[in-house]
Amino acid sequence: MVRILATLLGVVAAVVAVVGLVARYVPLGRHSSVLLATASPYLTLAAPVAVLLLILSRRWVLTALTVGLTLAVGYIHAPQYIGQEFGPHTAAPASSPVRVLSSNLGMGRGDPAAVVGAARRSADVVVVQELTQEAADGLAAAGLDATFGHRIIDPQPMAGGIGIWSRFPLIDTAHVPGYSLAMVRARVQVPDVAVAPVLVGIHFAAPWPQPVEPWRKDMEKFPTMLRELADEAGPAAVIVAGDFNATHDMLPFRELLATGYRDAAEQAGGGMVRTFPVGPRRVPAVGIDHVLLRNADATAVGTELIPGADHLALVTDILVPQGS
Repeated sequence: MVRILATLLGVVAAVVAVVGLVARYVPLGRHSSVLLATASPYLTLAAPVAVLLLILSRRWVLTALTVGLTLAVGYIHAPQYIGQEFGPHTAAPASSPVRVLSSNLGMGRGDPAAVVGAARRSADVVVVQELTQEAADGLAAAGLDATFGHRIIDPQPMAGGIGIWSRFPLIDTAHVPGYSLAMVRARVQVPDVAVAPVLVGIHFAAPWPQPVEPWRKDMEKFPTMLRELADEAGPAAVIVAGDFNATHDMLPFRELLATGYRDAAEQAGGGMVRTFPVGPRRVPAVGIDHVLLRNADATAVGTELIPGADHLALVTDILVPQGS
């Protein structure tokens, strides 16, 4: 009886892991597929459980199959934790450090003093999503403008606003049209860097519980923008920071990386940097805030708690090539 029960549970665990694995590779057109892809890293943890149960039941063929499944899961997720060697778009030997803090304020409710404190302590550039006018005023009153004297902001009601603040001068600032939520961009004149990096602050609409379609359309068109940014930047670095409302296990997000960019958390070996949700009795379970890099290298990633916000702020250490 024990053997039969262990076999049944082992098969169920294997099916759960397979569902989690397959969810990483399907188009995300429905809430169900979005939720399965989001849960994928947790579902695939059932693979080694299946191995143990099938060993207990002495089902050796099934055990061998689930060992292969477990190895496949490990192969897929290992790069997020072991980091990546600097690739073809790598920083030059002479590089300048830039630290970027990206924070979703949760419809402007994030504590301004906490944002300013985290920024002063750990950032050269600050990218803020869900920036309302009240939040922008609160950040200014708390001293963000005094420390970060260069900015481009687009406050909007509810979740629509965004802004960039920088210790370094910003040039070629512009608003990015054509997306569901506001986005802004600039070139950052980092000291000792010959060609100013391009920085884009982004925020995609949420695919759940809102309709999936606005998010899907934004994600479909964004690779074109990433390629255009790369062409425009040439040898300069490109930094894209914000709330993608997408995890690394979602196919549309990985398609962004296929344009020649790298996820800073994966490059630095930071693993699944969980940033959402945050709040009373809520523990961050998914990583939907990201920094994408081209011609630059991430050396570390971390998080900062912003009381009142529903995301942890993401802090990324980046090396930008100085060029000649």
